[in-house]
Amino acid sequence: MKVTIPKRIPDMEDIGDGVFKIVLPQPFYAPNNIYLYEGNDGLTLIDSGYIESVPMLQASLKTKGFSFKDIRHIIYTHNHLDHISSSLVLKSYAKNVTYYGYRSMADGVGNYLESMVLFEEATEDLFHKAFGDKEELDRILEESRQGWRQFYSKFSETKKGDPVLKIDVAIDHNDSLELGGRLFRFLHTPGHNLYHITPVDPSTGIYFSGDLIIANLTAIYSEMDGSLGDYYFTLSKLLEEPIKRMLPAHGSEIEDPKKTITLVKKTLSILEKGVLRRLREGESDLKVLMEAAIGKKVHNGGHLPTALGLVYSIIQKLVLEGQIRIEKRENGYEVFHFVN
Repeated sequence: MKVTIPKRIPDMEDIGDGVFKIVLPQPFYAPNNIYLYEGNDGLTLIDSGYIESVPMLQASLKTKGFSFKDIRHIIYTHNHLDHISSSLVLKSYAKNVTYYGYRSMADGVGNYLESMVLFEEATEDLFHKAFGDKEELDRILEESRQGWRQFYSKFSETKKGDPVLKIDVAIDHNDSLELGGRLFRFLHTPGHNLYHITPVDPSTGIYFSGDLIIANLTAIYSEMDGSLGDYYFTLSKLLEEPIKRMLPAHGSEIEDPKKTITLVKKTLSILEKGVLRRLREGESDLKVLMEAAIGKKVHNGGHLPTALGLVYSIIQKLVLEGQIRIEKRENGYEVFHFVN
């Protein structure tokens, strides 16, 4: 992939406390927020974006007089492709970078492209569960496959890419490291993703929350690589933290972190009660329950797997509790029933 200056150069915005923010557009989901510090040895980045965003990252850095050669540290909140896939190419251009991530992530992921094939298959399984109409299912599967083909093609365009995920420094829960003269503390915060970590700057009370909370909502991929139980636990532990600022990977800064975390927990409880209420009225499927909980507009864009995954995680919880049962039908399609 040729790293060139794009037509539209994202701003490198000073957002206070020594933090800069770059918003990188991507083709299938909400734009990514890349956060960075200028330290005494160069730049420290929190995530680096989607593989196709590398030229935009390069161009944005240049507006402040920086280049890839100035990057010394990249911390990855988790391994989803919109956060980490740029590293498959970036490490060929930014030669002096040290990569940081949760300890089990590198071994658990290995060859990144192969791991994404498994993720693609899990996404398709979710679509099969949700859509009983073959014509609608085929359309959604084709749209999804087009997006995946685009991702794989971007990697195949470059001869410098390496599909093996590189993590130089393994992070454990509550580790502390000094990077570029600034002390970071790291929390393991699973739920959205098994390997999710939250870097913390204790000197300012900033929590780089990745995908834990997005615009007062949550994203849980259920059987793919997330867990509703882990997510509830993570939110409860975050409420005990001295958070002053919460900077998410998508969308605006969380204005009142503690209030928002409490609201998200309450929203999940409301969604769960809504699913039960709907099923008391009669059988239903994942598509209908998702639309009732989140709305039909979620079908547009790349949010559909996230929305389905969130509702299915609630379904799984209620099944384990014995409150509902799953009826499996042809082609993986599932219908849910309330247990009287």
